[in-house]
Amino acid sequence: MISIYILGFGKHATEIKDYIESDKNLNLAGYVVDDQYVLSNFKKPDNLYSLTEFIKTILPSDSVNILGAIGNPKRKRIISKLASKGYNFVNVIHEKSYLSKSLKLGIGNCIAPGAVINVNVEIANHCIVNTNCSISHDTILYDYVTLSPGVNIAGNVIIRDSVFIGIGATIIPNISIGEGAYIAAGACVTKDVHPYTMVGGVPAKLIKKLTP
Repeated sequence: MISIYILGFGKHATEIKDYIESDKNLNLAGYVVDDQYVLSNFKKPDNLYSLTEFIKTILPSDSVNILGAIGNPKRKRIISKLASKGYNFVNVIHEKSYLSKSLKLGIGNCIAPGAVINVNVEIANHCIVNTNCSISHDTILYDYVTLSPGVNIAGNVIIRDSVFIGIGATIIPNISIGEGAYIAAGACVTKDVHPYTMVGGVPAKLIKKLTP
């Protein structure tokens, strides 16, 4: 049995909770959130820890695993701190997804039901491949990439760190998406996307520049 602490306590964490509970080999041990979140305005459940409380209470060991793929690059700071303390990060892969045997997968990723990941794909760390996404051959996802439900990525696509791709977006082959880019829901990306820009529409066009 693998015990997992989810990083975050929002609605997406509720979905991941369901994935974990559907796998007899996994056990949901609790949640870890930023200190300010706990100080906000709700009654804290017993299995929810602030970052400071977690580090003091739950010491790193082989039986302590954290899932950081909650789709928020702002949590990089928390993940970096936990990693520096020696905590393990684990992947959660739903049994109703398809993963090619050639997939190269890092740590801290979540792959949802209905996801299809084909040959020679590389996924780095702390990424989310959401419900009914498809990723074709020779595509690379760098760290902290979020694929919303129903995203379709054709072959030979490179997606850099901290990219967010909205629901139902399509990326055609041989495209590069720069760090921190935001692809709007339903967009069809037919040319390279510059770092820290938002694009949308069919075909996708620049909407605005983003602050790194």
